[in-house]
Amino acid sequence: MTLRLLRLGQVFVFAALFFLPFPPSVEADEVNLSLGAALDSARQQNPQVALARTRVSEAEGMRVQAGLIPNPSLYATSENTPLGGSQPFTFGNDTDDYVYLIQKIELGGKRSRRVAFASENVSQMSLQTAVAMHQLLARVATAYWMASGSAELDHLYRREANTLDDMVNYNRGRVQKGATAEADLIRIQLESDRFKTQARMAAEQARRSLITLYREMGGTTFPESVVFTDRLDDLKELRPPDLEAVLRDRPEMRAARERVKQAEANLNLQRANAVPDPQLMGGYKRFSGSPPYTGQNTLFFGFQVPLPIFDRNQGQIAAAQARLMGAKDGVADQEIAIRAEVASALSDYESRREALLDVLPRMAHQATESNQIAAGAYRLGGADILRFLDAARMNIETQVLLVQTLIDYHVSVVNVELVTGMLK
Repeated sequence: MTLRLLRLGQVFVFAALFFLPFPPSVEADEVNLSLGAALDSARQQNPQVALARTRVSEAEGMRVQAGLIPNPSLYATSENTPLGGSQPFTFGNDTDDYVYLIQKIELGGKRSRRVAFASENVSQMSLQTAVAMHQLLARVATAYWMASGSAELDHLYRREANTLDDMVNYNRGRVQKGATAEADLIRIQLESDRFKTQARMAAEQARRSLITLYREMGGTTFPESVVFTDRLDDLKELRPPDLEAVLRDRPEMRAARERVKQAEANLNLQRANAVPDPQLMGGYKRFSGSPPYTGQNTLFFGFQVPLPIFDRNQGQIAAAQARLMGAKDGVADQEIAIRAEVASALSDYESRREALLDVLPRMAHQATESNQIAAGAYRLGGADILRFLDAARMNIETQVLLVQTLIDYHVSVVNVELVTGMLK
């Protein structure tokens, strides 16, 4: 416990040394954005959410359709109308006319099994929607920390470029006074130009990261400047997840189990489809006949049923059985994948947290001190330009490494929350 408090103290000390002296300038048109607000915006505005819900509504419509009874068919025919001849002809008395209905009778529980299969499709689409939502929130959270870190790197490079620019002006004055060699001015000018180039690249990366964030949030406009209110140096500690609860509740695992139910419902439906369905016929017939039966009105009844001699739906049944076996294998594969994802995400999270609690703050503090000492010594003539430039380069590289590790740390937290189902 004492060691952990000591490490946390190191982090807070470093935060005070590194982050607080250089607060980003706040302009009138800047937008304050928290991680929670970004996630809420994605839930409400990202069109992928509405698209996923549309797929659920589509599946619900198919479930309604699956429960409908087949429509009857109406047939009307007329026979024995002559094409010519001299015999007297009366349509009502000399033709055979039929008007009848044919109704298909579904056997084997086809309708109930269609509804069951369609209901499983609705459940599957609902779970896929939950999976898509989790993945969207993970992308938003990742984009938030990437944008926040890119903004911090932008500030860092601009500060260093300004510092080196001041040193260029200092050396230009010394050259004019003959107090230093022009070669020193050239060296530091080259280093300043290099940092200015890196600063421009960092600014462009920060802009692209901000656009990516607002794209994932569902935004159609992109602000020029954003203040990220969730701090990079706020190290959120995660509790180890209950793996059995993860395997039970994670949407991907529930979707894999639902695919088994879906495959079983499909197999039951295909077996029911193998049962032949009779068609009942009934209606009216006007019979021409011979006198005295000419123009007689009669009733007409009949039925037909397909004979399952060759096609007994055996191909669809075999395919449904194979699909069921694949779905069961998919559950096992999904469980292995989730276990591996959780283990990998936790390992990544723990290693980055350990580095931020121990090694990197100490390195950053030492690099800052070394840079300050080298700069002071150079101004006093106690160190050459190369030693100062090496210290400045080491300092900026260490600070960049720290910021990048902070970004990676928060991304690792997002990954842990995603693979454990905690991101909601």
